[in-house]
Amino acid sequence: MRGINECFGYSQWEWVEILSGILKIPKARALIGDLDVKRLGEVFDVLLDYPKGYPYQYILKKANFYGFEFYVDERVLIPRSDTEGIIDIAKELAPKNAWVLDLCAGSGIIGITLKILRSDLRVFLTDKSLDALKVAKLNAKRFGVDVHILACDLLSCFKGRFDVIVSNPPYIPENLLGKYDKRVLFEPKIALIGGKTGFEITKRILECAKSVLKKGGYLIIETDPKHFDRFPEGTKFYDRFAVISWEIL
Repeated sequence: MRGINECFGYSQWEWVEILSGILKIPKARALIGDLDVKRLGEVFDVLLDYPKGYPYQYILKKANFYGFEFYVDERVLIPRSDTEGIIDIAKELAPKNAWVLDLCAGSGIIGITLKILRSDLRVFLTDKSLDALKVAKLNAKRFGVDVHILACDLLSCFKGRFDVIVSNPPYIPENLLGKYDKRVLFEPKIALIGGKTGFEITKRILECAKSVLKKGGYLIIETDPKHFDRFPEGTKFYDRFAVISWEIL
């Protein structure tokens, strides 16, 4: 199997996901390789339609995030486990019946996950990409959650009502896209590139967030730790997340 993995550009665990997803078999069976040649041929027939290393989540039309299986396709960024930490921070900071805005929502994984875990929250999802929001609507329907979805360029559509803003904005510098992981080149650039330095979009959010948050509210942003020194004094950092209170914006 090692040679097959290298041929298609997948790790062993990605190969297990692919076998399980395409053939509809348990992952344990895929892991031990309990398959005949004919069944493997079915998998090869699918993979040969895609470039080497093509994200298997797009092939399977699904990705796991915080223990939930979301629909994804080429219109949205693939969820990363690194982002799950923002859920833990937000669900602790959000007061009961809080208004929460998922900014740069993409497929809606952050806001929808929060709504699943905290049904008391009133959750809004926003993104400038209409295509991404179509995916977010599919995921909201998939989990049967009541969230508000609207197209907007960052915070220009809102004013002074949210208790918490959560965001995983684009933050990769334009000249570094694909430098460390070529497979991101298959994902929508609008969801990845944050400008020349990677901080430009985050800076715009910081400049506008105070007018959108309630007094005492919080802005929680995923970012590159290399950008930590660009945040306001008093910002708290957890792993790759910046937590900025209303008072210091």
